[in-house]
Amino acid sequence: MRKSIGITAPLAALALLTACGGADGNTHPCTLMDAPAGIHVKVHPELANRTADATLTACWDDTCRKRTVQLREITRPEEPATNWPGFATVRDLPGKPVRVTLVLKNQRDTTLLDQQVSVTPKPTYPNGRNCSPAGHQARVTVTEKGSLIPR
Repeated sequence: MRKSIGITAPLAALALLTACGGADGNTHPCTLMDAPAGIHVKVHPELANRTADATLTACWDDTCRKRTVQLREITRPEEPATNWPGFATVRDLPGKPVRVTLVLKNQRDTTLLDQQVSVTPKPTYPNGRNCSPAGHQARVTVTEKGSLIPR
């Protein structure tokens, strides 16, 4: 009986270390942490201050997803003109080119921006590159001059 326990314990430890990324200690275990699929939006503060409504439409193949984007101000003393970020969740966002249309309107429902750009969402790795990828994400920015660009 001692022999089977003596053999079983090291085998169990080895299996545990292998499941956690290896016995060398240079890797980490993959967790259940996830990252949502979607598109990050950053708007220059001068335009963001005048925006009351932001809508993003993402299209690929014969599929389009329209989302409201909540822009929020991030205040950093070292960066007085910080862009206002927002995020549009698009659960089925693919890892291939997507046409993104961003429409910004003011409180009078006047269009401040209506532009389209093409971006290719990339998988995210919230647990590190050695773990399975999570949702695809892309990023777009509205510049100080009012241009929508991929980033």
